Amino acid sequence: MSERKPAGSDQGANILGAFQLHQLSLKRFIARYLNNAQDIEDVTQEAFLRAYKAERSTDVRQPKSFLFRIAKNVAISQLRTKSRQITDYIEDQGADDVLTSEWSVEDQVMAEQRLGIHCEAVAALPPKCRRVYLLRKVYGMSHKQIAAKLQISTSTVEKHLLKGVEACDRYIQQRNESPAAEIGQQRGGS
Repeated sequence: MSERKPAGSDQGANILGAFQLHQLSLKRFIARYLNNAQDIEDVTQEAFLRAYKAERSTDVRQPKSFLFRIAKNVAISQLRTKSRQITDYIEDQGADDVLTSEWSVEDQVMAEQRLGIHCEAVAALPPKCRRVYLLRKVYGMSHKQIAAKLQISTSTVEKHLLKGVEACDRYIQQRNESPAAEIGQQRGGS
């Protein structure tokens, strides 16, 4: 006959013990995925219940790891659900509601000018830097994907991006300051 261990004799050897021992660190772990305190609490409880239920039918050798893995899956699942809800809400809005704009012709011209200046700034970047910048900002590729595509390290991708963003910001700032300086010179010279 097998003897049952008294509750608490081997703290952390089962799901309940692991939960009691690591509850605060579990909540901090879940907080990496979720911001809302109530959501963190809900995921903590859901993870415990799922792990406890699973333990009744299978042998869980590492209860802490099992509990944290379930918590991660529940948190990600909740994020997906919320993301779908947001997407559904946006899709449910009529195109007229979302895209209505009271832009004047002047606003549109200014926006086109800003876009043109930004395009000039990107065109002025060194070729490798420009390629990394475009792959990230236009095509939305991750740093890892860009590194693989261009056969460079991830840190090189990050350096090119930082250089590109700084150079574009400087270029745009200089272009935005130069018309003001020209206007001041024109007024002073008259």
